[in-house]
Amino acid sequence: MTTELSRLSLNLYPWQQDQWQHVNHMMQQQRLPHALIIGGVPGIGKLTFAKRLAAALLCQKLINGNACNQCKSCQLLAANSHPDYKLMQPEEAGKAILVDQVRNIQHAMATTAQQGGARVVIINGASDLNLNAANALLKQLEEPGDKSYFLLLHQWPKAVLPTVRSRCQLLDITIPAPEQALKWLQHQLPDDDNSNDIAEKLLQLAKGGPLKALQLHASKAHELRHQMLVQLTAILRGKESAVQVAQSWHKEPLEQMFSWWIEWLNDLIKLKMTGNTSHLANPDIVKLLQAVAKRSNIIATYSLLEKLTQQLNFINQRRNLNTQLVCEELLDQWYLLVRSGT
Repeated sequence: MTTELSRLSLNLYPWQQDQWQHVNHMMQQQRLPHALIIGGVPGIGKLTFAKRLAAALLCQKLINGNACNQCKSCQLLAANSHPDYKLMQPEEAGKAILVDQVRNIQHAMATTAQQGGARVVIINGASDLNLNAANALLKQLEEPGDKSYFLLLHQWPKAVLPTVRSRCQLLDITIPAPEQALKWLQHQLPDDDNSNDIAEKLLQLAKGGPLKALQLHASKAHELRHQMLVQLTAILRGKESAVQVAQSWHKEPLEQMFSWWIEWLNDLIKLKMTGNTSHLANPDIVKLLQAVAKRSNIIATYSLLEKLTQQLNFINQRRNLNTQLVCEELLDQWYLLVRSGT
């Protein structure tokens, strides 16, 4: 049976080769830690990497450090029915990992491996563990048992609780070189969108993560970004109100939108401080930034940046927010920015 899991266990992305060799060497030397945090920006294939590692740890007949994809253990894994493999992640997108989810795996990890080998848990979202879930996990990390492995995936720049982080070894999957990322992405895009300009813009929006860039293309994030800029400009010109725009924003992916907005404010501060446009992260909106820079106050700009960063942190912490009210307050502050003077 060919499944998504079996396919992923066979393939690494080109930019993951060095990290895989490092992990493979630790496996051969029997020095692989029982708890490993695999970190990096979104969109570089951390889950793919972790699944490949899980497959190798569970395989009964390794071939050059890789899963054979033929033994009984590999077949069970490919059928998503391996009793010694667990994948834990939020039950809904944007939600936290709950303590009951951690407790559900504790019994499985406390018993003898049914296939006589390793037991592996992938936690897809180490930053998504709520406090109770993290505390429940600590005992497992401290006393994992023989041949028990926890692979925790961590999305930069979200924070992992220090108590969890201190019990794990860190392995970061680095962002691929721009040339490598661009080449890979161009091969994935449809012919009508396969241009340097589109691919480069997508990679910029994805902070260099090729898979994230591909996801942004599929979700038409570049169109959302454009619409967001149009609406912010309309507010400054008095053509739309903060309330009107907030009504359309609050159901959108605010984590992504606020991240963009923070970038723009950082560029605005650079521009106000230096007047130099050569080091802006978003050169495509330089005219808007220049217009706002001429009419805004640096203190008011920092105030908006601080408020926006705080709200993004609240979103990352999975707090229950009145998103429409949050958007209204931020957009009001944006409207007042160009009326704050220089």
